[in-house]
Amino acid sequence: MQCPNCQHWNEAGSRFCEECGFELESAAQSQPASAKVSVRAADDHEIPAPSPQTLEPINAPAPVPYTGPRLHLNSTGSIFRLGDVAIVGREDATLQIDLEGYPEGKYVSHRHAQITKIKDVYYIEDLGSSNHTFVNQIKLAQGQAEPLKEGDTIRFGKVEVTFHER
Repeated sequence: MQCPNCQHWNEAGSRFCEECGFELESAAQSQPASAKVSVRAADDHEIPAPSPQTLEPINAPAPVPYTGPRLHLNSTGSIFRLGDVAIVGREDATLQIDLEGYPEGKYVSHRHAQITKIKDVYYIEDLGSSNHTFVNQIKLAQGQAEPLKEGDTIRFGKVEVTFHER
């Protein structure tokens, strides 16, 4: 199910968005009336569709969107949180950011790039990818560590993200 708040795709049946904490159950219950079904019994009497359960309000604070260091996937709105080290690629269980299945993800190498935090500054380094890593449309040489600034556009092959540090 896609979160209506941050557009992140969550597993079916999730109660809260794993990215922003938005309550997904309340979004699912606010379906349009056209989605509700009624059935006719054999004697032509209409059986009304069951009404949704009313839930007691939860006295919890509204979810606060994540505002820490992150990559924002421009094509889908997905957010990838950054720790001290993040390896970007696809189809590898050791990755912190796996772009397999995202639009244009097939152009990302298995171990494409690494983002590292050193003394409160994030650096990006191409790990010898086939389709290269670009920062603000400038191609990085393999092994070149480029510092990242708020709003930098990064491209892994054909996948474009925006870096946010706050």
